[in-house]
Amino acid sequence: MGGFCNGIMSTSTDKKQGIIIRLLFLLTYAALASWLSYFYIYLKEVPQLNTLQIGIIAGFQQFNTVFVVPVWGLLSDRFGRKKMLLTSVGLSILLIPGFLLWNGALGFTLFMILLTLFYNPIMSLLDTVALDYEEQSGGKTSFGQIRLFASLGWASSSLLTGMFIDKEHLSYIFIIAPLLLLAMWSVMLVFYRPLKVTKSLSSLKPVVIKHLLQAERKLLLFLLLVFLYSVFTAPVYLIINVYYHELGAPNSIIGLAFAVQAISELPFFFFGKKLIDRFGASRVFLFTMTATAVRMLAYGFTSNPEVAVGIGVIHGISIGLFFVSIVAFVHAIVPAQLRSTGQSLIHTFYAGGVAFGNIFTGLLDNFISVRTTMWINGTVVLFLVAVVILYAHSPLYIKRRNN
Repeated sequence: MGGFCNGIMSTSTDKKQGIIIRLLFLLTYAALASWLSYFYIYLKEVPQLNTLQIGIIAGFQQFNTVFVVPVWGLLSDRFGRKKMLLTSVGLSILLIPGFLLWNGALGFTLFMILLTLFYNPIMSLLDTVALDYEEQSGGKTSFGQIRLFASLGWASSSLLTGMFIDKEHLSYIFIIAPLLLLAMWSVMLVFYRPLKVTKSLSSLKPVVIKHLLQAERKLLLFLLLVFLYSVFTAPVYLIINVYYHELGAPNSIIGLAFAVQAISELPFFFFGKKLIDRFGASRVFLFTMTATAVRMLAYGFTSNPEVAVGIGVIHGISIGLFFVSIVAFVHAIVPAQLRSTGQSLIHTFYAGGVAFGNIFTGLLDNFISVRTTMWINGTVVLFLVAVVILYAHSPLYIKRRNN
């Protein structure tokens, strides 16, 4: 009888923790959206930085992920998810308002490097909390079902923040974000209880990675493709708000654009796995590349902000289905005991590509607009798709695959 009661209590506790974790995702991504959706517009309007300077700042924001996230992963294994996430979020709360103290490009760049030492691990650590819960629930709750609350948080916050700062000063984003993060930090401190299963985040060991990439040449080629793809699709991630700014869109329209993008992700967190099972990860990945290229070409050929908002519905494929496909592809190759390492490699190659892509976009803006960069990069991505298809049907690849 006691065991039966304990089982019921355990199930009840797990369900409550599931609700709390969903709330953590909602609040965290609402906080991220409230400042990231408008940060690069702030840099354009207030200190009046050029796009190259903004691209360098955005590059450092992503590039730090390559080095910072694995270190926090190791610390999380040693000291626990909750302690490290509270530390990461707490320090970010204190640092984000510090952007109000800077005015020049160098100051913003150095401060971004400092902030990302503590800020960049937030999403990775939170994902691991969700993966732990998925494992604890025995598959009854999927990561995608939890992750959709991040999209809901991002959609609502970007829209409401855009409407608010249209009437108030743009610098309020550095106050709104810490307040939302403080709410998340408080919920986690008081209500979140670490789960029993914590195997999802493992040590990212250079020797293991080296041996894995040497043994699985297919994995290395795929990760290099992800890197190249991320370089040329970088403008649709962070600097997309500079694109809308160039079109003359008010902050309310930019907020609507980010809301549309976030909502478009939702179906793919539910049905992405079914698409992978039916068509295969590699085919779905090529489809996401093609769809994103079409999206960028469409951005390049329109000067109407409202039309651009409509084009943003493809974002669900560019982000939601993209990540579902690459995770499925890598997990099919990587041994089960190294899947966390494989997951880390995905983020490393992706973040590195976006970092270089942001700098490349900023550099091109000295000669052409972000809008023109969109259709040029979209054309390059279509070329990458063609190369991959031709390679996949080449006699050399077929021979290696059969062997």
